[in-house]
Order: sequence, then C-alpha cells, then structure tokens
Amino acid sequence: MQNDGSISPVKQIFRNKWVRIVLIIDVVILFVIIGVIIWDSTKNTTINFNVTPVDAKIQIDGQGEYSNGSYQIHPGHHTITINHDGFAAKSFTMDLQSDYDTTLVTFLSNGTDFSFYTLKDNFSSFQKLVDIASKGNNITTDQDYSAESFISDFQHKLSISKVLPIKGYVHGALGVSASTAGFAIREGGNNSECEKIACLLVNYYGKGYEEEVMKKIKETGYDPADYQIVYERYKN
Repeated sequence: MQNDGSISPVKQIFRNKWVRIVLIIDVVILFVIIGVIIWDSTKNTTINFNVTPVDAKIQIDGQGEYSNGSYQIHPGHHTITINHDGFAAKSFTMDLQSDYDTTLVTFLSNGTDFSFYTLKDNFSSFQKLVDIASKGNNITTDQDYSAESFISDFQHKLSISKVLPIKGYVHGALGVSASTAGFAIREGGNNSECEKIACLLVNYYGKGYEEEVMKKIKETGYDPADYQIVYERYKN
C-alpha cells in the first residue's frame, strides 16, 4: 500500500503539545503514587511489650530476645512467643500494620498456680501482674482473667500488717510502742530470711511465745499457714 503522507488520528493527538504535557504529568503522578505505596509498605511498625514475669524472654518469629519495652519491626504477619522457666509459653499471631503502634499485654501462669508471684524475689513481677490483671482492670491481649481471684486473695493476705496484734517493743520499728516484754509481730519486709512476700517477722523475748503468736494471728481472721513466719529474738 502506498503511503499518501497522511497522519493517523492517534498520532495527530500526540502531536498536540498540551496532550503530551498532560500525559507526562499523569505518568509522573502514577510513579509518585506507586512510590508512596512502596515506601509506606516498608515503613516500620512499633510493638510494645507489657508482660510478666518481668524477665520473661520474648521472641518475634522465633528470633531475637526481647523484653518489656518498645521495638521497631517490619510490618506484616508475625508470631510473638513469650517464655519463662517454669511456665507454659504463650504465642500470639499478629498482623502488624506499617507506621502503627501495637501493644501486647499478657502474663504467664500455670493454670491457677501463681506461687511464683508470691516469692519475695519476684515482687516486681507481682506488682506488674496486679497492674495488668486486677479485677476491673484486665487489659490483657488474650483476655486472660485467671489471675483475678489470686490477686484479690493475696492482697488480702498482705493487708494483715494493718491489723497485726503488736505486743512488746522492737527497737527502731516505727509504730511499735514500748509495752510489756513479750513479742512484736510485723511485716517481714526485706528481712534476709524471708523468701515470700507474705512474711511475718516475730521479734520476741523469753519463751512460750509461739502459741500466743498463732493465737493472735488467728484472732485477726487470718490463717498462719498462709505466711512464712520468721522468729528473731530481740537483743538490747
């Protein structure tokens, strides 16, 4: 076929300067949109860990060793695992969006056994357990309410210091007045022999005090078996 030198309608359109300008602008906009999408998809996300025991080991996708705090990680599908010696591990599958804050709040336990949290060396873990799992304040990611009854019961045991039957005199102990020689019961606190948070320290004089101590504790409505009782003979 012989070319008669005519220009097709399509080519005629592209010869128009303004059409070319509009097309260039459209292409630039398209590349900008694609770039923004790619950039946004690669932005990190923030994950915050609030777990107890406070020294629990946290892994993301089986990697690393994280702890309580905030971390920047790549967005996407992740498996979070919390481990601590003596506890069953917990795992969470999470889809984390880019440039977004996510908080994971949980605690480890062995069913209804919370004896770990009653030990003096684990007091900070007990405090965090109270903070995240108390009745009416349960904000755990997995909606685990198993700690509520333990917390209520154990806090009641710790409140014994408010009603302890004080008798006798303990040198330097605030709130303990001089009285007849005998004994004084008070919170064990950080006494070196206390292994549990619920520890009672009995400073005594003379003999025959053990039975009287048990009697006085029971009179308050508490059970002596719930406490570690440390006896220390008072010395002038």
